[in-house]
Amino acid sequence: MRLPFFPLHVVLFPHLPLPLHIFEERYRAMTRDLLADGSPYAGRFVVSNGGDDEPLPAGAVGTVAEVRRAERFADGRWALVVVGAERVALGTVDRSGPYALVEVEPLPETIGDAKAAGELLPQVQAALDAYLDTVKRFVASTASVGRDSHETTDVAASLDQVLKPIRLPDDPLAASYAVAGVLQIELSRKQQLLELPDGASRLQSELSLLRREARLLADGAMPPISRDDLTYHPN
Repeated sequence: MRLPFFPLHVVLFPHLPLPLHIFEERYRAMTRDLLADGSPYAGRFVVSNGGDDEPLPAGAVGTVAEVRRAERFADGRWALVVVGAERVALGTVDRSGPYALVEVEPLPETIGDAKAAGELLPQVQAALDAYLDTVKRFVASTASVGRDSHETTDVAASLDQVLKPIRLPDDPLAASYAVAGVLQIELSRKQQLLELPDGASRLQSELSLLRREARLLADGAMPPISRDDLTYHPN
């Protein structure tokens, strides 16, 4: 299967939405082709974590994105909302046209060890609840520095609206992607989660990450960020 290729410094997970602002000319052309009547791509393209002209590492994995909403501005820019459809192995990239095309092979979506996944789900739910509570306390504490008590109360109330409890789906595979989307971690770690072969493996890794991040935030520390995670993409 050959699809338009849009490298971004972001990791898109299946079932999760991603807003995009399209203003580079090559990606404007890509979007026009995606949405054209009778398009062979049917609104689908590939998102991967990387730069436009970076060579793909061996075994690279990306995600097929489906356009769910599109708005074109008078100057030719686009606002898109896409949703991750499936993980794919990335192959040869053809950069000879107005935008890149990539050969992809769909990857299997499996739960893995069903018994282990079922046992992990309640543990991951509890760890996610604790993580979100810790995030709220960390942000409220940081935002309260130099503010009076009234402003601090307003910040806490706003956080309660934004960081509401999240009930994970009963399906371990869907739950694993939901947690991956919520976790505020380095892109390299998100990429590792995307590449894991099944839901049980992903949930196990996420359980460790949720507990790690909660400990770091509770101690007032920020997780380390690699140099690769600080790169910039104009779109």
